[in-house]
Amino acid sequence: GVGGGGGGACDAGGQTTLHVVERNIDPRYDWNEWSLRRKALQLANLHTKRTHSTQTDVSHYRREAETQVYLPRAGVTQTGVERGTRPVKHMLFLSGLRGHPDQETAAVRADIDLQ
Repeated sequence: GVGGGGGGACDAGGQTTLHVVERNIDPRYDWNEWSLRRKALQLANLHTKRTHSTQTDVSHYRREAETQVYLPRAGVTQTGVERGTRPVKHMLFLSGLRGHPDQETAAVRADIDLQ
């Protein structure tokens, strides 16, 4: 036989690759007719456009560059007392509005502490 020797049998196998990845895939390829028309119209519209500068030679490098900064307050204190956050509520009530017509009305002042 072939290979110079003993006449024995030999096993050989071949395997085809599964899911062959082609190297010549164009990522810009498009088969959709409407997207091709859209791209053609965009390219045609670019020919009618022209760029223009928003600055002139006189105003170049003269833009005002300002920033707004909130500086920290000087002397800020924090306390655990809620006296300033919930102050006393001063109210004025009128008594004697209902009842007998001869009854006198009087003002009653009330200071309500919500603490």
